[in-house]
Amino acid sequence: MLSRKAVMKKLRRWRNWRASLKSRLGLPLSLVELPVLNQRLIVREGMISNEADYDQAWLLACLLRAEVYFDIGANMGQSALLAVFCEHLRHMLLVEPNPEALTLAAEHVIMNGLVANVRFIDAFVSDVVNEPVRLWTVGSGSAGSMYSSHAKTAFRLHQFIETQTTTLDRLCEVHQLVPDFVKIDVEGAEYLVLRGSGSCAAHNKTRFLVEMHSNTQLTMTENAANILAWCAAVGYRAWYLSQTVELTAPEQLHDRGRCHLLLQPQAWTFPDWLRNLQQSGPIEAAMAAYTAEQHASPARH
Repeated sequence: MLSRKAVMKKLRRWRNWRASLKSRLGLPLSLVELPVLNQRLIVREGMISNEADYDQAWLLACLLRAEVYFDIGANMGQSALLAVFCEHLRHMLLVEPNPEALTLAAEHVIMNGLVANVRFIDAFVSDVVNEPVRLWTVGSGSAGSMYSSHAKTAFRLHQFIETQTTTLDRLCEVHQLVPDFVKIDVEGAEYLVLRGSGSCAAHNKTRFLVEMHSNTQLTMTENAANILAWCAAVGYRAWYLSQTVELTAPEQLHDRGRCHLLLQPQAWTFPDWLRNLQQSGPIEAAMAAYTAEQHASPARH
């Protein structure tokens, strides 16, 4: 007999399959309530899961201590919805090169009452401005990439979007904001985003959570070496989150296909409030740690 956990997992898979089929047939997706912490979020069926991703606890922990958040690679607003729980967040920029995904992100944000201080940008964040780039993707898929080997289904179907680049520095300039927290999830283009953020990093106030990727066109060792070179150039340090250790050599990540780094100004130590949060851990742990911290001290950094 299946356990309750196994039954719920099968039910979620069936719902996701049904939502995928509806999307492919051009049928409207139902609105459903998604229980997260003490809230019930309104989302399109099958678009967002309440199962913990690798980085959700780390992401929420950083968001709870942020006032200006840039979500680079926002997709359908999965990460942005965590802002529901962040009382100090004043501004949020959602940047996504896939207009279909960004439309869903906007809908999710609006339906959950977060739109007051949110801006939506349809662009591919890179190291240059106004250059054409090809994004390999299918529909609102979450794995769209500039690397065809990273988006295998899209490449096989020859499905892509032609879009334009911007830089993180240009976003800061146009919107007159300097983020204290940036999430980067761009399926292999992490280094390009950072190369275009030198002026932002020079303020020494921005914490970056970077999802690292590799593929047949870019090894993890090469990607890590690029990130470390950027850190050295702008006075930052990199931390390998799953092991809570400083990243000092690219070989530390040689066997990883995907992992997460925390990038901070050189003078900052690794945050104590991240030490006990595990990869794929529950976001309840991040919220509990934050609540305890607030009771002990008003400081947030």
